[in-house]
Amino acid sequence: MKTYLKRIERTFDYTDKSQYDYVLNQSERSENFSTILFELFKKDLKQEDFAYYPNTKNFKEKICEFYNVKNENLFLSDGSDVGIKSIFETFTTYGKVITSEPSFPMYQVYCKLYGCQYYGMHYKEDYKLPIERLLMLDDTDTDLFILANPNSPIGDYKTFDEIKPILDTGKMVLIDEAYIEFVENDDLHYNSFIKYIDEYPNLIVTRTFSKGFGAAGCRVGMTFAHKDTIELISKFRQMYEIAGVSLKYCEFLLDNYNLVDTYIESVKEERGTLVSLLKENGFDVIDSQCNWIHFNTTDDNLKTKQIFDKHKVLVKYCELPHDNRKSWCRITIQPNITEQEFIKELL
Repeated sequence: MKTYLKRIERTFDYTDKSQYDYVLNQSERSENFSTILFELFKKDLKQEDFAYYPNTKNFKEKICEFYNVKNENLFLSDGSDVGIKSIFETFTTYGKVITSEPSFPMYQVYCKLYGCQYYGMHYKEDYKLPIERLLMLDDTDTDLFILANPNSPIGDYKTFDEIKPILDTGKMVLIDEAYIEFVENDDLHYNSFIKYIDEYPNLIVTRTFSKGFGAAGCRVGMTFAHKDTIELISKFRQMYEIAGVSLKYCEFLLDNYNLVDTYIESVKEERGTLVSLLKENGFDVIDSQCNWIHFNTTDDNLKTKQIFDKHKVLVKYCELPHDNRKSWCRITIQPNITEQEFIKELL
């Protein structure tokens, strides 16, 4: 047995969500697609989708067309976190992994599992990441840089010009774009780093169907990189990486992306409206480029907790850097959230 595994702590959320009227704690899609649309999808399901092993050929072709890449630039996985795990398996050799702190907790978990040295650069008080200081951590032992862009839980987005010095080191750089669809002024592909994968063979970009597409239950992730990089990562490919029903549903979402985009745009609009309303009413708010925001008050969100409990709203309370309050409220944005009674009562 690998005895070091006993030193790795994992926590899992088993909250019973059935007792809540509003589940806004995990950045999932908070509004269902129309019943008519979902019925259309179900009519297209066949017994073969459940009985046979999945064939990803058609799905890969649609993804490549959608993201304007070649098949040789794409690696599919059972969620983007499994893709990230494959990247660790491919490129880490007990060296340094440099990232931001805080960030997606699985980065640190994988570091422990694969014996890497975890280096997390803390955000400044203005919640900007000091790239120049992060680069000072780089040396010959560096295996991998990882940047969630936008970051979770801070919510900031970093431009190509900001990240370019990291790419120029020649070290492997993973850009985790789980929330990229929610960045302002995104014309679908403008803010993504996928377009740079041929220019930078050391660049890897991960994407997911869990956030903007609203298909977290399907567990479908994508990794984009130079063909030589994908060839290496594919050595760790599962025999059948994604369930057939998940493939079919995500194909369906790609075919109906106008409805996905309508939801994304409404979330971005509501996010801006809610941030403005909270600030106008004296709340402390961390600006976010994701589908959630953090806010707090001088009473440590005591009134917020009372109102949300009354209306059966499930949110997440947490601590953020440079602030001794442990009651920052992280709430997932849903369309028309500012029209809900629990928000009106809060303001």
